Amino acid sequence: MRGFSNQSTRKDARITRLVVAGQMTLNSLLLLVGAWLAWSGSRRALFVAALVPLVFMPFSYARLRLHRLLATHLSPPAIWMCAVAGLCFDSIMVAQLLTARQPSEVSILHVEGVTWIGAVWFSAHALLVLGYAIAGLVRLVGRPFGGWVSRVWSPPLYGDEVLIGRRELLAKAGLFGAALPFGISLSGIPLSYDFRVEQREIVLPLWPPALDGLRVVHLSDIHVGGSMDRPRLLQVAELANGCRPDLVLHTGDFLTHRSGEFDAPLYEALARIRAPHGQWASFGNHDFDDPQRLERQLRECGVIVLRDRVTVLTLRGQPLEIAGTDFQFGRSERATTYARIIGGWGPRGGAPRILLNHDPTAFDALPAGCADLVLSGHTHGGHIGVQLNSSYAVTLVGLAGFPDQGLFARDEMRLFVTRCVGFYGYPMRIGIPPEIALLILRSPQAVGRRPTRARSI
Repeated sequence: MRGFSNQSTRKDARITRLVVAGQMTLNSLLLLVGAWLAWSGSRRALFVAALVPLVFMPFSYARLRLHRLLATHLSPPAIWMCAVAGLCFDSIMVAQLLTARQPSEVSILHVEGVTWIGAVWFSAHALLVLGYAIAGLVRLVGRPFGGWVSRVWSPPLYGDEVLIGRRELLAKAGLFGAALPFGISLSGIPLSYDFRVEQREIVLPLWPPALDGLRVVHLSDIHVGGSMDRPRLLQVAELANGCRPDLVLHTGDFLTHRSGEFDAPLYEALARIRAPHGQWASFGNHDFDDPQRLERQLRECGVIVLRDRVTVLTLRGQPLEIAGTDFQFGRSERATTYARIIGGWGPRGGAPRILLNHDPTAFDALPAGCADLVLSGHTHGGHIGVQLNSSYAVTLVGLAGFPDQGLFARDEMRLFVTRCVGFYGYPMRIGIPPEIALLILRSPQAVGRRPTRARSI
């Protein structure tokens, strides 16, 4: 019996060494790819190299902890199967990451049943890392009370046998807790492209009565490519047309950082959207691989990009300014940059203004009173959280103090942050659905009520 136990232990050790070797290979491969990109002069080198300490080392930590947990509850053959399957999923995940910018997708990585493996696998382990961090914090805070809990929670006995003990209960809870992130991540597959129209009436403090009831469709972060394919893009266009918009306003991130003609379905879909006063856009951080080409392609399908400029429309005899600013990569100088750009547009002359600015965290850096309404995306509604209603959710982004979704106020200015249409990279949407935002802009004089309540920045 002892020999069988020793043999089983040796098998468990070999499996563990295999998993450890797999994780070391994964991180080493990414470092080598980063070094090769740096040698070839690619600006992605730093990004890929930074993935190792910031993303994939925590991922590997979660993988190893999960393996050790399973090893205490499963037989060696079952553990072998889990280890081999895990290494296959690791390989698919890394391959999907490293080929994300290829001119066309590697078909074997995006067939039915495979295309979501990398996203589910990564996001589940990211949630495990978060869970382990929270559990560690709880243990640290609760350590002074551990003795009291042990005295209160003593396992009931029947004769000499323990019916259920704390250790067994914690082990079962650990298994359930480890399985939960995978269930949550799998639920994100249908949610990620569950497109829906969210209609909101926004009463703006200084909005003119002549433009009361203006219907604006706000789209952001379409991220064409991958699973954001032609059928889904055409569905978005159909939903937008169903809103009967006066204007369609885009706040950037049309692309997914892939070269080639992958973005052709985007322009077909946008060309089908109908709005009497046109489609206008600003650029997000993912739109700068070849901005001139993108601007030209968008113009040809009817979308005018406002790159640090303002235009004036006339609606119902009332002038309306639509302005757009490029994404600002330098955070420390944003306030100065925005002051220079917006100051160069000259005085507003009393016309209401809608400003398209991709990043909602820049709202407090904008010049005071520069617009009546600022539209933003970028956060994907917080990406991970619990959606409470159409405009409020509990998200990690929101808990960190950043505008995640909904309406925000700064004096007389308002910021609306959409949950966005698509998403980029890992993890997928978890708990936060996409949206096509239909905004009906109202004047307080026309409707006889106070401006819409908004959260302060």
